[in-house]
Amino acid sequence: MPGTPIAKSLNFWNRKLHIHIGLFLLLFIWLFAFTGLLLNHGQWKFASFWEEREQMITQTPIRVSPRLDSGAVIRSVMQQLRLAGEVSEVKMTPDSVDFRVSVPGHGNNIHIDFRKGLGTQKEFKFNIWGKMRTLHTFNGANKAHPDAGPNWWVTNTWVLAMDGIALGLLFLCISSWMMWYKIRREYRWGPLILVLGLLGASYFVFLLRLGPN
Repeated sequence: MPGTPIAKSLNFWNRKLHIHIGLFLLLFIWLFAFTGLLLNHGQWKFASFWEEREQMITQTPIRVSPRLDSGAVIRSVMQQLRLAGEVSEVKMTPDSVDFRVSVPGHGNNIHIDFRKGLGTQKEFKFNIWGKMRTLHTFNGANKAHPDAGPNWWVTNTWVLAMDGIALGLLFLCISSWMMWYKIRREYRWGPLILVLGLLGASYFVFLLRLGPN
């Protein structure tokens, strides 16, 4: 009941957590909001990155046994090339192995020729806009192997952070509703705004699934 010690304690901690979680997530929310705009408006000239990308090809002697499994081969190659990142698109044959090493805004397509003992790197780098755009969707998901999951500790940390941000945003929404409900008589337009928001979300979640008639 309003005014009871439990209700007062709940309101106190709700406001306290709302403020501090909001402050902690502030830059994360700005980052994803801004990179979301970049994804939606790729025609913005100031944020151009694909045309300004840097590309280079290098070849490096590599010593690795083709008798190892693909994971051991890739770890050995990455150590020799001093690379770190999310590994994907692995293709191994008796004579070669191909794979990609990616970090936000930077990637290496690597081909190792076992017979020649030679590694070829096709490297590409994006500018700051490209890095931010890539960061928005960087989660280590592998389309060819959806059950594999991330294999780089930074990616795992980033995915965990994204889960925390999602939970934090859910809490902010719920705590905002709780604070509004307490003083709802002072905000008479609140119910209408809440209903409009729910209807808008319902349209995009449910009605668009029906597709055109």
